[in-house]
Amino acid sequence: MDYLRSFLYHININTIFELLSFIGLFFFLIRRFILHKSPVPKSAFKAVPKELLQECVSLLRRREKKKYEPYVAPKEILSALQEDLSNEAKLKELLCSICAHLGIDGSFIKLVVESDYMPDRAGEISTDLAFTTIKLELRPRYTLDAVIAVLAHESIHLHLYYEGIRMRDTWENEILTDTAAVYCGFGEYIYKGYALMQGDFALSYHKVGYISQDDVKYIEMLMQNEIDK
Repeated sequence: MDYLRSFLYHININTIFELLSFIGLFFFLIRRFILHKSPVPKSAFKAVPKELLQECVSLLRRREKKKYEPYVAPKEILSALQEDLSNEAKLKELLCSICAHLGIDGSFIKLVVESDYMPDRAGEISTDLAFTTIKLELRPRYTLDAVIAVLAHESIHLHLYYEGIRMRDTWENEILTDTAAVYCGFGEYIYKGYALMQGDFALSYHKVGYISQDDVKYIEMLMQNEIDK
């Protein structure tokens, strides 16, 4: 008991943080190099029920007015952004290209590129039909595929808004939006862009989007099954 009292007397907040860091490092090393498991626990991202994905695809089949071919980003835009991902003029051209695939005039959309960290999202859209703004959080570790996926997601929000297609609550509506991005031809970019990526800090990981790569494959399977019927 005396040892416990002595320990509690000398412990402080810095000691606690140091101890937690060592525990986190030990846990990471065990999972990564001994158990050979992903360093990111599945609980880090909310799982999407298969039933919800089925419901989203079914809704889109009923409400979408046309079939979409796979989207292919223009090579000239891709080449420029591979050299400089922060090129705002080319990012706006990319946004316009994505919107054109959906039958939307993207020239009226204001694209705001931000470097400030938005902890709960990688992009944001606001619109009142007359004026639309899309905000893109451009973090240093983002890939070009991730940026395309984010812009596709935000553009799909606008598309669904115009078509009057939505789900019951906010989270389900975000799942619908990601599902619609795959449904409307952005599946390849969503799959690549939604991969786990190295975070801004050591041993940290980050991803954009609300669905996983497995979810993308499942949505594509549902779409293919409908075609085969």
